[in-house]
Amino acid sequence: MQERYNFCEWDEETFKLPDEYLLDENSDLAEALNVFYSAGGYDFFNVMEPKYYSGNWLDFVGSLYAEIEDNKYQPRGKKYIIPLTGSQKQELLDRGVPKIFLTNL
Repeated sequence: MQERYNFCEWDEETFKLPDEYLLDENSDLAEALNVFYSAGGYDFFNVMEPKYYSGNWLDFVGSLYAEIEDNKYQPRGKKYIIPLTGSQKQELLDRGVPKIFLTNL
């Protein structure tokens, strides 16, 4: 029996991106960060062996990561609390994760 890989449901033919993950030109940084973390953003920071993850998931979260890092989504006053502990934030900061992914809005 083949081992299941992380986020394998993203590669199934019947998979449909959840509506709450859809962003558009009116979306702001709080919404983008919420989608990033809701879709498994913390796991994305810890991918060591991509072969153990869904290719569709890696593409989606990786693209969203790049868009956030490139400032596609601007803060517009909405609050968002990064869903990580202080030690998780510090560990990611020490590994070079950009502060935009670790700072509450």
